[in-house]
Amino acid sequence: MKSKTEIQMNRDRAAGSGVGKVLEGKLFLFLGIAVALILPHLFSLYTQHIFILVLFYAFAASAWNIVCGYLGVLSLGHAVYIGIGGYVSTLLLTYLEMSPWLGMFAGAAITGIIGLMVGFPCFRLKGPYFTLTSIALAEILRIWVENNETLFGLEIKGSMGLLLKQTGFQAALFDFKGKIPYYYIILAFLAITLLIVYLIDHSKLGFYFVAIRSDPAAAESLGIRLTKYKLIAMFISVFIIAFAGTFYAQYFRYINPTRIFGVDLSIRIALLAMVGGQGKVFGPLFGAVLLVPVTELLSQYLGGALPGLHLFIYGVVMMLVVYFMPQGIHDHVMGFFRRVEGLLLRGRGSAAAAGKESSGKEKQA
Repeated sequence: MKSKTEIQMNRDRAAGSGVGKVLEGKLFLFLGIAVALILPHLFSLYTQHIFILVLFYAFAASAWNIVCGYLGVLSLGHAVYIGIGGYVSTLLLTYLEMSPWLGMFAGAAITGIIGLMVGFPCFRLKGPYFTLTSIALAEILRIWVENNETLFGLEIKGSMGLLLKQTGFQAALFDFKGKIPYYYIILAFLAITLLIVYLIDHSKLGFYFVAIRSDPAAAESLGIRLTKYKLIAMFISVFIIAFAGTFYAQYFRYINPTRIFGVDLSIRIALLAMVGGQGKVFGPLFGAVLLVPVTELLSQYLGGALPGLHLFIYGVVMMLVVYFMPQGIHDHVMGFFRRVEGLLLRGRGSAAAAGKESSGKEKQA
């Protein structure tokens, strides 16, 4: 017969192992969420701005990752969908006084339809047609908007862009005092997008996407309709990324075609996902956390004194990452997290077990 002390010790060990199982693989996720929630309150306005940019680019790159990372097609013009979403919601706010909270969905719907119109002919062809079309579309729209003052009778002011008027910090009109509300909004956008990508990654739809990326001919021979699933990925991707356009316009209170439709923005989004890890749920986030602060801080401290040096250093950092980690930093970062997590949980379990055994011996004595 076991003594009551031994029975209690076994129960404590079981409870400890249960906590360990709950935390296993999720410790750094919970820690990351906690840090993200309190982070903006600990730093200055400029640092808060950098945090917002990190989340913004991670959000945009995560949307890009759905069609380009999981399907293996390359888009170098995804900024065009950010621009369309931003311009639609801004025009609706300016001329119809529609709240951006509603206008962003209108912009996303229009962007999704345009994405399907672009993808349908391109995905039916083999070769780099989708990549070339994405670049061409972004450049055509940028040049057209820069050289036209009106669109359907609505003033868009060409290359000058649209300046949003101040509303007196009305939350219903997406206008807030300070940067912290914007931080939490883009954090929520990113969290929802990561959840969507995670659900896709662990679903039959994600399995189809990876099969198409790995071997399109084999996937088609198994009955997977390539064009159909590419269009599904395209719609989800551009629908989500259109929200980034609305956020951009409302956060900066300004939107112009040179920046929002520019190929440089498209390339930057793609590079963040590639460096972080294409086809990985957290890859774009890791890429943004690594590269966006480097860009902003180098530009801040070196851009004025030594023009161009910050771009050179940024390029060197990116080249080193690509050379030593060609599949991105995702697997290396996750491997590090798992090793540290394993050490922490094993250490916690050993300490708890030793403490209970010592307590049990003292009670028996």
